[in-house]
Amino acid sequence: MKLKEIVEITGELELLTGLHIGAGNDNIEIGGMDNPVVRDPLTNEPYIPGSSIKGKMRMLLELYLGLIHDKGKVLDYETVAEVKDEELKENGINLLKLFGISASEVTKREREIKELGLSITRLSFYDLKLTEESKKELQEKVGTHMTEEKAEVGINRITGTAEKGALRHTERVPAGAKFKFRLIVKLFEGDDEEKMLEMVKKALKLLELDSLGGSGSRGYGKVQFVLPLKLKYHLANKEEFWESLG
Repeated sequence: MKLKEIVEITGELELLTGLHIGAGNDNIEIGGMDNPVVRDPLTNEPYIPGSSIKGKMRMLLELYLGLIHDKGKVLDYETVAEVKDEELKENGINLLKLFGISASEVTKREREIKELGLSITRLSFYDLKLTEESKKELQEKVGTHMTEEKAEVGINRITGTAEKGALRHTERVPAGAKFKFRLIVKLFEGDDEEKMLEMVKKALKLLELDSLGGSGSRGYGKVQFVLPLKLKYHLANKEEFWESLG
C-alpha cells in the first residue's frame, strides 16, 4: 500500500450545554465530587479524550448505516462480509478502513484483509484541549478548576419527593467552552478519497445532532463545530474548508 495523502482537519468544538466525561474515579473523598471530569494529570485542566470522540463517531456511523453487530459489539469485518447490498458493503469497508479492525481479525483473514486495504487505520484522533481564550474566561468566571457543579436528585414517582440518599453532584465543563479539534486522515492508493472524507463529515454532523460524554439524554454534551473547518492536504500542499457539515 502506498500513501497518497495526509489530510489534517482542524477547528474548534464548542459546548452548547455542560459536558461530563468521567474520570473513572471510584474513590470519593469526603466533601469531594461524586462524578469528577477527566483532567490532564500535569495541568489539571479538563479535556476531551480523543478516544471519546472516536468511539462516539464510529458508533453513530454504524447506527446511521444500519451496520450493527448482532451482539452489540464494535462493527467487524465478519459482519460486513455478510452484507448482500453492494453499496452498503462498500460503506462498511470504508468505515473499517477509517476506524480500524482488531488485530485478531487481521490474523484470521490476513490475505483478504490485506487485499481490501483494511490492515491500516486511516484516522488518527487527538485529545481536545481548551482554547487559550476559553481557559482564561473559565478561570475568571468559574475559578481555577474551570468547571461547574451540577446537583441532581432522584424523585419518587408516587410521592413526588426526593428519594433518600439520591442527591448526587456531577462536575461539568460549562456551556460556551471551546476546545481545539484536530483529526488526521491518511489516504492510500485505491481509497475513494471523496467518499471517505464525506463519511468523516457525516460522522461530525451526527455528533452535533447527538451528544458527547455522559447523560446525553438529560441534556448534557450537546456540541457544535465552529465553522469553517480547515482541511490541509500536506502532500499536495493545498488547503480547503468545510463551510457546512450538512
